[in-house]
Amino acid sequence: MTLTDEDLQSLPGNGEGIDPDNPGKYKEVLEDLQGNILNSHGRDYSVYLFLQFKPEQTDRAKQWIRDFAQKYVKSASQQTDSARRYREARINGGVFSNFFLSRKGYEYLQIPPAKIPSDKPFRFGMKNYALQNLLGDPSFKEWELGYQSDIHALVIMADDSLVYLLQIVNQVMQKMRQIAEFVNREDGFIIKNYRGQFVEYFGFVDNISQPLFLKLEIQLTKEKGCDFSKWDPRASLDLILVKDPNGRTEDSYGSYLVFRKLEQNVKGFREDQRKLANKLNITDDLAGAMVVGRFFDGTPLTLKDQPLYANPIRPLDTLNDFDYSDDTQGTKCPFHSHLRKSNPRGDTGRIESSVSYEDSLQLERRHRIARRGLSCGEDDVTKEPETGSGLLFLCFQADIENQFNFMQSAWANQKKFCQINVGHDPLIGQVSGKASGQPIGTPKWPKKWGESETEQYDFSLWVTMKGGEYFFAPSVSFIKNIGLT
Repeated sequence: MTLTDEDLQSLPGNGEGIDPDNPGKYKEVLEDLQGNILNSHGRDYSVYLFLQFKPEQTDRAKQWIRDFAQKYVKSASQQTDSARRYREARINGGVFSNFFLSRKGYEYLQIPPAKIPSDKPFRFGMKNYALQNLLGDPSFKEWELGYQSDIHALVIMADDSLVYLLQIVNQVMQKMRQIAEFVNREDGFIIKNYRGQFVEYFGFVDNISQPLFLKLEIQLTKEKGCDFSKWDPRASLDLILVKDPNGRTEDSYGSYLVFRKLEQNVKGFREDQRKLANKLNITDDLAGAMVVGRFFDGTPLTLKDQPLYANPIRPLDTLNDFDYSDDTQGTKCPFHSHLRKSNPRGDTGRIESSVSYEDSLQLERRHRIARRGLSCGEDDVTKEPETGSGLLFLCFQADIENQFNFMQSAWANQKKFCQINVGHDPLIGQVSGKASGQPIGTPKWPKKWGESETEQYDFSLWVTMKGGEYFFAPSVSFIKNIGLT
């Protein structure tokens, strides 16, 4: 059964998501879609290999891609089967792999221009001057050396056993060297706090708010007490999937991937956090929450006064069911906080009188992305690295311009969003000409939670973009048959 545009644009399963155990009309989609797109592969360790194929090795490169895909790349359907076996019998699903191509990778492989995915930022590439200016990124000449080169492909390999993963990666790299140069390699891992929650380097719980596509994830979220009354995380497939022009089936889909290496100056951030706390005469914990929009344990700042905040083992998914309807002046959660900047949850509809609230909310929801990132660098969470550590940021979407690029340029980087002079996102805001450690102009902070009096403090930029690229996740049928008639 071929999916229609209406199938993609409506919530699967009457709002309950896709059931991979009984996929119905989504069966062929899941069998031909790479895993890690609709939901995370969930492994603790990953290796990212950035490839530049060697000149005049096109046929051998295609043969290698076919072999690699056949042996290592898992479809969304296979990912689901592996996850089920692990839940039921603790059977390890083995190494998980993805394969992605850049626009220059498609050109190297001699794919006709009409068959190269058509998203404009993807075709321009992240080194494009206009896009760098739009995103506020440093010139690519200032990126880490490996990212300054042309990147044709990205290979991700992941497993829960670091030793076993590195053994397999070394074997794969030996064969890769015949057809490609490794312009860069990143080793990523999950950081956990003492409660076992996933955190990023600044110490805040991460990966809480994600669009949900699968029935099991939606059911689990509801079972934890989330009724979606304030915020509905469910999403239609057209948020993340687009047709693969080179797929071998009627239901061959892929997704655009944004990769960015974000270096985090942990020492600088925490010192700035303490200075902000002293300036406002509040705790360090609350000052950090003012910057991020959540406390270290994931509790939204806007819910600070609710009883769950005192619960040491709180169901974080239930704490994603919130909006800012009771904080229209930004006295609880500042408008410039990272959480509110990257997901305003209806703020534009409360402020822009010319557009209805519901229409504004739906437009905001179309900008969502599916994040898949890991940490890199220092693996000792008790240390405070200034350089060399950070986030390997990845996100999937159907439209880079309207999703990641919009969120970064129109929300995070704009001091006038979503109100005049609220400042840039103090966590990921990129401002042209501003280097790490320089103030980015986030002017006013509530002196007391829930009260209107504010205090001036210029928080500095502690996240630096070190390189990246736009990729496409081709269908499994394409990479398993590339070069074959």
